[in-house]
Amino acid sequence: AAAAAAAAAAASCLHLGETRERLLGGEPLRTPAPLDGRLCSGDARLGPGSLRRLRDLEHLRASLPHPKDRGVGVVLRVGDAAAVAAAAAAAAAPSRAASSARMALKLDMDPTEMAQLLEEGPAASQGPFGKGGALEWLANILDKAAEDTLTLLHAADDKAVQDSSKNLQVLWSRAVLAKNGELKDSVAFEMLPESTRGTVTAGLFDGTLPFLEWVAARTAFLNEGTEAFLSSPACAGGAKCQVVVLGAGFDTRSVRYQRDGLRFFEVDLPGTIEAKRVVHARYAAAAGPETRLPTLVGWDLNECEHASLLDHLEAEHGFERGPPTLFISEAVMFYVNPAAIAALYDDLFTYGKQAGEAQYSFTDSMRPFVQGPFSDEATRFFGREGVDLLCHTARWSGAVQFAHAVARTPAAALARGSRAAGCSLLEHVSPLVEAPVTSYAPERAWRPPDAPASFNNSWYAVAFSSELQDAAPYATRLFGEPLALTRHPAGGAVRCAGPDSLAAGYVVVEHQGLVWVWRGDPASADHRMLPTHPAPEATHAVETILDYGCDWKYIVENNLDTPHLYWLHDGSIPPIESLGCNRANIGSIGLRFFADDVGVGHIGKTSKKVTKVVRYDAPNVVRHGGVSGFSEEFNIVPLGPHRTRVLLRQRFPKGPILSTLLRVPGTAPVLQYLVRNWNYQIGLEDYCVMQGQAHNIDDFGAPNWRATSSGDDLIVRFWRWVAAAREADGATSEYFVRWDGSRVDEAAAAAAAQPLSAAAAPSHADASLTTEEEMSSLAERYTAAVPVAQYPPINHALYSRQQTLANLFERVGDAMPQVGVASAVGAAGGLVTAAGAATHANSEGMSSLLVAAADLANGVFTLPA
Repeated sequence: AAAAAAAAAAASCLHLGETRERLLGGEPLRTPAPLDGRLCSGDARLGPGSLRRLRDLEHLRASLPHPKDRGVGVVLRVGDAAAVAAAAAAAAAPSRAASSARMALKLDMDPTEMAQLLEEGPAASQGPFGKGGALEWLANILDKAAEDTLTLLHAADDKAVQDSSKNLQVLWSRAVLAKNGELKDSVAFEMLPESTRGTVTAGLFDGTLPFLEWVAARTAFLNEGTEAFLSSPACAGGAKCQVVVLGAGFDTRSVRYQRDGLRFFEVDLPGTIEAKRVVHARYAAAAGPETRLPTLVGWDLNECEHASLLDHLEAEHGFERGPPTLFISEAVMFYVNPAAIAALYDDLFTYGKQAGEAQYSFTDSMRPFVQGPFSDEATRFFGREGVDLLCHTARWSGAVQFAHAVARTPAAALARGSRAAGCSLLEHVSPLVEAPVTSYAPERAWRPPDAPASFNNSWYAVAFSSELQDAAPYATRLFGEPLALTRHPAGGAVRCAGPDSLAAGYVVVEHQGLVWVWRGDPASADHRMLPTHPAPEATHAVETILDYGCDWKYIVENNLDTPHLYWLHDGSIPPIESLGCNRANIGSIGLRFFADDVGVGHIGKTSKKVTKVVRYDAPNVVRHGGVSGFSEEFNIVPLGPHRTRVLLRQRFPKGPILSTLLRVPGTAPVLQYLVRNWNYQIGLEDYCVMQGQAHNIDDFGAPNWRATSSGDDLIVRFWRWVAAAREADGATSEYFVRWDGSRVDEAAAAAAAQPLSAAAAPSHADASLTTEEEMSSLAERYTAAVPVAQYPPINHALYSRQQTLANLFERVGDAMPQVGVASAVGAAGGLVTAAGAATHANSEGMSSLLVAAADLANGVFTLPA
């Protein structure tokens, strides 16, 4: 508005200001803006991109049926004022989350405070299936079904065993996993009643495998820790070592790893221990007299509040203070009160400080002492207790911590042990496990310490692996330089090069579904810097490509701006609405800046108390996530000036329910269809703002920021990083400059980017997305240079028809929920795709139906301007 007022004061730019005002007010652009006018804000000449942005702004405003999506100017003005008010409200309100985090890191907390914190903390200390979790009802049904089944299977068994049905679930789970090759455990099957083993071998329980991943994961992790401990010099040659298993249940580790010099102490409730004695006796009778069994200890861990567990083991069961000891805690602390946990931890950690070498391998809750899923919090907690955290991951919002840690045992204690010199337990275990990375997003990568800001010496994702076909060249660009990707049909390797006259070859790597190009000296390409998800197989990924007609930096800024989710998108699609991201909740935003080992970002809570993480991984990647396991990564590819392609990948955690649904034919295509169209909706809403922002800054010379409000500190850091990178690289622009400082000839680059046929089908979507008519409606600059802008928000024709039809259904009946593109049309389209009916002919028929419905909607209902 200020720029338009200034424009009105000078005749040379009056026309431009009026044009912009008409566009934002909803009027069509009838006369072209002058390309030779002068900007009111300075002496800079009006750039050639001005008319393009004005026309694109009009084109996009008209494409969005929802009136709220068109009021870009109103959103920006209201958003600024409300964001400042929200920041003031957030500053005035006490931060309960922050105070809880501080409390949770104290070992000497008041027991009453700890109990209250645990009760009032995140939804369920046992994850979504635990008490208070969203899926607690399902867990109760499954537990009841399992108990009834096990009661039947053990009907002829000992009474003590029959009373331990919940613990028996884990034993049967391990037997089923081992039978299917998901777990190495030959003992679990042998501990089952002989008369019922046939149910496992016959595969009657194989359908439960998707629900057993949690058991398999924690067992494999603890096996890793046990093997690292037992292979150390501390336990070599039959040296005396000890393993204490807390909450042992019907775990078989004590039988599988038994050997000379090693003693296992299994601790659990007295009733469970009595049942396990029966099972162990039965197993030993069948296996032979050479079978070595653990020492079974009946002890309620809640008693640790009043008595020392290790004192009890020492006094009554032969535990010794001095030998190297491994402490295992497996899914038991959910049932222990916080005061008892505090006393137990003090007991265990004191052993490593005073008695002897100690390793701690946990797959358990560590609340209230470690609340979240991030390694920095766990590292601080262990560090205060004289313990080095060597490996760490977490699950379910940090409800379960997977940790390997070793005590920094003093030399005096080492000398009192069985070994006075040599490789310590800490030195031995460290290289055998994956070191923890403090990463607030799932993807992590090694970053050179104190690396300067630079567009060089970085990996850039330039395509999804799924886009490349054998031997077929795939043309794209990076910072304006044409590149050609080719997958070798024999070895499957991907090569990347510019045209012979323009560039030498680049180092290219295909990694976790993306094709990465190293922008730097090929000899210095560092694969450790490739972003890596620790467990991609545990997620279901949906890929979306978005084409923008604006500079890449505005897209980075947009995705770093958390408050805009509330103001601009205002719950326009179900996932955003479910988080409470709407304008009414803008005052509930709370953000905290962080810097982890990979990037910088914000962590905070939505109005629904869901933790949200936004992280910037320089130069061009933004990641969104939280603590639930869902994440999304935006690889923002700078194709050239005013052309950007976003490779968006969203990962959904494969819990039991999703894993089961994905086995149903058609589920994956339906999910992909809906998620992609949600992304198109968000992209279109964002694109209007980006166009207006670019127009104000690039054409009128407006500053990137004049004042800041909630969340803007991260954006300021990004723009300062860009300025520092340009300065370090010795360039005024990142475009048409190679990593070695040589220039890319812009004319030659344009000639090398050969136009594709207007009818060329997109490589990553249904062929119906791009038709001759739709392609011809796009500006020449989007089709005359590869890659063709085939996807929304630039090419939004089919999506707009779908959205119009969605509005028709929404207006017909109030019972239809307002779900944007994820409407009955989207679901129907996804089902058609899933059924395999989306052949080219059927796609054309579907498009015709959408066109007809859209015309009907426009004829019957008058859409506000």
